[in-house]
Parts: sequence; C-alpha cells; structure tokens
Amino acid sequence: MGISVEEALEVDNKLTEQNRSRKKDSRICICGHAVVKHTVYAGVVACKPSALTCPCKKMRPVLDAEDTRYFLRKTAGAGAMHALSRGIINSIKTHKKVEWIIPLACDRCGSDKNNVVPVPVTQSGYATDEATGYDALLCPDCRMDV
Repeated sequence: MGISVEEALEVDNKLTEQNRSRKKDSRICICGHAVVKHTVYAGVVACKPSALTCPCKKMRPVLDAEDTRYFLRKTAGAGAMHALSRGIINSIKTHKKVEWIIPLACDRCGSDKNNVVPVPVTQSGYATDEATGYDALLCPDCRMDV
C-alpha cells in the first residue's frame, strides 16, 4: 500500500482518541427510548428505537442512563408496563446506573412524593393503556382522576 505502518498507526491513534473524547448522549426520553433515537424535523418528532417505531410526539429527556441499550422496550401500558419503567428495571438488574435529570414530581399536581409512574396519556391528558405518543409522570391520585 502507499502508506507506512507508522503513518497508519498514528492516524488510527488520533481517530480512536477523538472518538473516546466525544461525549455520547445518554439521555432517555419520557417515552422510554434514548434521545439519540429521536429526530426532530420542522417541529415533528420521530422516534425509532429499533425496527419498531414509537409514536412519541414530544421529546422530553428525563433520565441519564449508563447504557441506553436497555431502553429498547415497547410500552404496553402504564407503570411497570411502560417502556421507561422496563428500561429502568433492566438497567438496575444488570447493575447499570440511571439518574433522573428532572425533578421527580407529578406532571399534573406537582406532588414530589417520589411515587410517580410513567403513564401513556391521550392528547387531552386522559390515561390510557396503549402508547399514544404522549406520556406523563403521574402520582396515583392524578392517575385515577384523569
């Protein structure tokens, strides 16, 4: 080839160092998927965490995760069935850190008793059992009131 071993090693070391120095975005949206899996074009959000598409309509980072791969889950309802909860549990189960980057409070009443759960809601705010593209952190009282 037209390059020396020394030149190839020098370039490879520089590129490897550049890749290490880049900060990866490890934030997780309230829909339960990594922020990097979202694209926003002309105000329209598209979330494609895997082969499946998430109906997420508004990207809202709520967590910072050591490993975003555990957040490749599908929402099947509220609470433990929500993709966000499933990702948190799988991260904890494998000893990976997750940290809230927002104040943990109810999106409706503002209660900060740390007993909120992720809930898929309709555009008008009613709790539902299927992914709608709208999600909220709700306390038990507000979840029942909606």
